[in-house]
Amino acid sequence: MRIFILTLQFLTRIPININLEANKEDFAKGIIYFPIVGLIIGAFNTIFYMGANYIASGLFPIICAILANCIITGALHIDGLADTCDGIFSARSKERMLEIMKDSRIGTNGAIAILFDFLLRISILQSFNNKTILIPILLSPVIAKTLVALFIGFSTDARTGGGMGSLFMEKSSKLRAMGGLVIGFTLIGIISGFSGIISLLICGVIMLIYMDYIYKKIDGMTGDTLGAANEVMEVVFLISYALIWRLV
Repeated sequence: MRIFILTLQFLTRIPININLEANKEDFAKGIIYFPIVGLIIGAFNTIFYMGANYIASGLFPIICAILANCIITGALHIDGLADTCDGIFSARSKERMLEIMKDSRIGTNGAIAILFDFLLRISILQSFNNKTILIPILLSPVIAKTLVALFIGFSTDARTGGGMGSLFMEKSSKLRAMGGLVIGFTLIGIISGFSGIISLLICGVIMLIYMDYIYKKIDGMTGDTLGAANEVMEVVFLISYALIWRLV
């Protein structure tokens, strides 16, 4: 329970006023709970959507659900997306890319990435009907956190001096990452069945492509690229689920 609470405190802004002593191994152990934390985030977003839907229809509840996601996560992964795009698309050396990613200021590439992250989410979600939309809102954080756990378990840190990502990657375990995959797979299968599982597999393929691309650029992963992976996987899941929903 201590490791789960620590993981929940790190990945969300839920006010849990418990002071816990922790080391890097504790953070690494927590990756098995990533899908469960994703389910909590997804449930929070879904509740926001359902509440907003009583006030107004159309884009309003969708925007409220996206806002809820930013609130509960503290926009942690969105910040990682912006920093990653600023660094990776700077066309500089590996060392300079890593320096740019550490800069707290946002650049053009980062701003564009955030804009299209939101636009893609809104445009895809508005294509669902009121009944079907609840599943992608609920499950997108679950699938993303499941795959990010795999990233952590099978990645090396691109920074020699360490960073936020090293809290998880330095003592990471492939076994715990696979445990997180089993939990995520089970949750997705129970909630959405065939459509969710196929979407997870599609996201897994995109994950491998993303991972290969990042490794070619900076020879590893960082906290920022893990955050960016979370955002990419959520959007890819929404697209794939929408496609499957229309075909089935």
